[in-house]
Amino acid sequence: MKIFIVHAPAGAGHKSAAFAIKDAFDKAKTGHDVRVIDSLEYTNWFFRKTYIWGYNFMVSKASFLWSFSYYLTDFKPIRPLIRSIRRMANFLNGYAFYKFVRKENPDCIVTTHFLSTEIISNLKLSKMYNGKLITVITDYGVHDFWISSQVDTYVVASEYTRKELASKGIPAERIRVLGIPVQEKFTRRWERDEAVRNLGLKEGLFTVLIIGGGLGVGPIPQMVETISGTSEPFQLIVVCGKNESLRKHIEEIAKGSKTAMKLYGFADNVNELMDASDVMISKPGGLSISEAMVKGVPVIVNTFIPGQEENNLLFLEKAGVGVGTKTIPETLEKLEYLFRHKELLDAMRSKAKQLGKPSSAGDIVVLVLETIENK
Repeated sequence: MKIFIVHAPAGAGHKSAAFAIKDAFDKAKTGHDVRVIDSLEYTNWFFRKTYIWGYNFMVSKASFLWSFSYYLTDFKPIRPLIRSIRRMANFLNGYAFYKFVRKENPDCIVTTHFLSTEIISNLKLSKMYNGKLITVITDYGVHDFWISSQVDTYVVASEYTRKELASKGIPAERIRVLGIPVQEKFTRRWERDEAVRNLGLKEGLFTVLIIGGGLGVGPIPQMVETISGTSEPFQLIVVCGKNESLRKHIEEIAKGSKTAMKLYGFADNVNELMDASDVMISKPGGLSISEAMVKGVPVIVNTFIPGQEENNLLFLEKAGVGVGTKTIPETLEKLEYLFRHKELLDAMRSKAKQLGKPSSAGDIVVLVLETIENK
C-alpha cells in the first residue's frame, strides 16, 4: 500500500506532527510505502514564498492583521464565499500537487495542514481521487479551513476539540480523539534530578523554561529581566529559537543577573529541557502544549497568536493544566504563586499527564492500517 503524510511548513507544528507519524510507521515496520510530502513544494514559487513569509510576518510582526484575517475567514455568514475563493486560489496555485496526487494515487493520505486537506478534498469531490483521507488537526480549536465533507476521519487532540468539530457539522463516527502526534523522544522521561544534572543546571532550584517558539517571538527579554529580579530561588532555561538578536540580548541580561540562567538558540533537546523544568512559559502552539502535557509540565502563557493559539489557551485553562496572563508582572505573580503552592503545581502536573497522549503517533498508524484494510 502507498501512504502519503502531507504537511505544509507554515508553522513548525504541522511538519513535526507529520514526521512523528512517519517515525511511528518506521518503528512499526509495516512494509508499506510511506512518504512525507510538503504540499507547498508542488505549488508555484511565488505562492510558496508568500505563503510561508506571509504567515511568519503576520504572526511575528502584524498579529492584528493575522487576527483580523483569522476571524474574518471563520465568520459563519461568509464562509461559503470565502471557501469558494480559497478553493479556486488553491487549485490555481497547487495544480502541480493535484497532478502529483492523481499520478501517484496513494491508498491513503494523512494530512496535518488544512491546505493539503482542501486540495485533496477537491480531488475526491471531483471523483479524481478515491483513496482515503485522514486529517490530523494540530490545534485544540477548529477553524473553518479544516472543515471538509470529504475527510473520511478526523483525528483531534481532545474531547474539547471533538465537541467543537461536531458543532461544525462533522458526524461523531468520523472523529477520533487520538491526540496531536509528538516525536517519540517526548514519550521517554528522565527523572527531574537526573535531567538537571545531565543539563548542567544547578540542583535544588525551581526551574522555569521560557520558550518563544521557533521564531523566538514575544516579550522574552522583559520576561527574563522581571523574573531574574525576584528574590525567589529560580533558575531559567531560555530557548531563543532562530532569533539570533534575541539570544544576544538575553546574553547581555544574563551577564548582569544573579539568577542562574542557561541559554539555547534553536534547541533540539526541548524534551530534556522539559524534564528538568517545574513550569514552562511559552506560546500555546498546539504541538508544544501537547509535548508539555505528555511531559507533565504546567504552562504559563504570556503571549499568543490570536486565533488558533487563543483557542489553545482556552483549552489549557479549562483543563486546569495552564494559565494565561496579560502582563509580565502578572506572569511573575502567577509563577511565584505556583512556586509557593506546590500542591496546586502537583495537581496541574497530574492533570497534564492524564490528558497527554504519548501514543498518539502509534495510534494514528493503527487507524491508517485499519482504514486501508477496510477500503
